Amino acid sequence: MLEQLHRAWLQKLRTEWQTVNKERFSSLLKPPVLCIDRGEVRFGRWEQLGRVLGISEQHIWNQPWDEVLDTLKHEMAHQYASEVLGAVEEVPHGPAFVQACRLAGVSPRATHAASTQENSEADRMLAKVRKLLALASSPNAHEAEVAMAAANTLLLKYNLELGNAPETRGYGFRRVGRGAAALPVEWKLIASILSSYFFVECIWVSAYNARRNRMERVLELIGAETNLELAAYAHDFLHGACDALWHTASRELGDGGRQRRREFLAGVLMGFSQKLKQERTAHAARGLVWLGDPDLKRYYRERHPRTRSLNGGGVRHGKAHEAGLEAGKSLRIHRGVHEQGRGGGLLGRS
Repeated sequence: MLEQLHRAWLQKLRTEWQTVNKERFSSLLKPPVLCIDRGEVRFGRWEQLGRVLGISEQHIWNQPWDEVLDTLKHEMAHQYASEVLGAVEEVPHGPAFVQACRLAGVSPRATHAASTQENSEADRMLAKVRKLLALASSPNAHEAEVAMAAANTLLLKYNLELGNAPETRGYGFRRVGRGAAALPVEWKLIASILSSYFFVECIWVSAYNARRNRMERVLELIGAETNLELAAYAHDFLHGACDALWHTASRELGDGGRQRRREFLAGVLMGFSQKLKQERTAHAARGLVWLGDPDLKRYYRERHPRTRSLNGGGVRHGKAHEAGLEAGKSLRIHRGVHEQGRGGGLLGRS
């Protein structure tokens, strides 16, 4: 089985190499000897002697394909620096390699170090929101409602203030959740909630699943780093809450198969969306009106110039849907951003 996967991975890597060579390096590179490295600590390697480009088996098995592709680009930059720019005697990460990385659209660092800045306005805002979301777990309904409203207001004010100083805002992207060949309706509804109320753009992108050797779609969030962190938390919370609410509701509604679960979860998420819309209306009545972020829209279009809409599919409005609506209206995002459940995932989601 593993040997079959290795052959599939090598074919995929060859295709990716050809695409990057054409689009990034003007087809100036000559095909190397591609291999899958077993037992390698390094994610990837380029060896001038023998012209070998290797990618770690464990890296492919354990990491999302977009990270594997970044590693491939990193090693291709080494190949470009040595074979095209002639930097054979240069230190491994010298000026020629940095130049090649710019062409490849990848960081010259082997790993992407997280920012260590602790005193920025974003850090302070995140700390406040985490405290408010932790307070929202209070068993007292009034305290929970006040804390949740305060957190939403703080996040809205933060984004309104940044809107007046766009030069201080940098954008990035983050892929969240699992991939799937066919997207469940609740996944699409969660993406809609995030794009409507959490100051991020969402898009379903094609991604290769190396373990299953197939193409899937996975959710990509695009936005400012602070908003990405909060939206990623909200994504995991909503998935975990859907699972927990259906586990409870199915005892009363009866299992009913996928259709009843789909109907119930659509109700849950529509109810939660209605609640957020009501909060946004209340903010607007107080003069806090979000008109969107044109710079984020431009960044989104630059990253994904060709996009298309997905059909959300219909949901029958029966007993399960009504029960879901009521459950969704009472749903609160009630745990801190960095709190994890069993298994390492937020709210226990792996």
